[in-house]
Amino acid sequence: MRSIPRLLALSFALSFAAAGEAPAIGLLLAGSATDQGWNQLAKEGLDAVAKRSGARVAMLQKVAQDKAGDELRAFAADGCALVIAHGYEFLTPAAEAAKGAKCKYAVSGADVAKPGIATLDFDLSQASYQVGLIAGRLTTTGKLGYLGGAPFPSVQACLRGFTAGAKAANPKVEVVSAYTSWDDREKNKAQAEAFIGQGVDVLYPNVDAAATGVLEAVVAANAKRTTGKVLAFGCVGDRNGGEAGAFVPASAVIAFEAAFQRLADETAKGTFKEGVRREGLASGTCVLRWNPAFVIAPAIKAEVDAAAAPLIAGTIAIPAQ
Repeated sequence: MRSIPRLLALSFALSFAAAGEAPAIGLLLAGSATDQGWNQLAKEGLDAVAKRSGARVAMLQKVAQDKAGDELRAFAADGCALVIAHGYEFLTPAAEAAKGAKCKYAVSGADVAKPGIATLDFDLSQASYQVGLIAGRLTTTGKLGYLGGAPFPSVQACLRGFTAGAKAANPKVEVVSAYTSWDDREKNKAQAEAFIGQGVDVLYPNVDAAATGVLEAVVAANAKRTTGKVLAFGCVGDRNGGEAGAFVPASAVIAFEAAFQRLADETAKGTFKEGVRREGLASGTCVLRWNPAFVIAPAIKAEVDAAAAPLIAGTIAIPAQ
């Protein structure tokens, strides 16, 4: 059964679509729209598109993969002209729903082409390379830790980028990694504590809302230290502020708004095209955002900023495996 909030949202979408001014847009989320990460950022990005263009948005959150197909088709039946399925796990259900449909479907966070849909490959691997450069320069122990919510291709690409950047700065650096959970804060906190206990002094969590657990571990570790800080970086979302901000040099962030705006514009104009769209440094969608409150050596900042151009040009390439 569809929730009342969604039905209300869809009623607004339908009335707006009938006016012919802009397409009604459906958004399907695997997690919570308040997770402070992947899902919340998508909602905020699409809300910004709606505010600018006047489009109406219908959203459904916490959708399991085995229920996604029915919900995607329901969005279309209820009048949505564009539906964004936000997550790699929705790739197959979206491709099935798109068969013979007038509604346009897009899957964000996927790098595989499927007939009838657009897939948005949000490639944070290049910004993660820049994060690795910073980490390689700032580590005092030579040990870095990466936490991923699941071994999705995009998550693994971030690890490869992070590792490549770190080793470019410090060839002797060691990177340890673990796949934990997207929403289990305590599990990620425990893994961060374990890494710190092994001598890791820089952590890069790509775990959505559960990153709060990692940041708590960082704050607690630093409270016990008189020398040598434990640092962390934000991934997907901006983690530069808050209690842990003093230990966060920068964040690798995804600006979903620009990519979603392009989808909405194409749908309205009838120019929507299926296929893979790579969103990264070149498109300005996946970028490094410095923490202005964190003091860092000008030479390191200049080196990291200068890496953007060769990353975009392909002179610096992220390893494929």
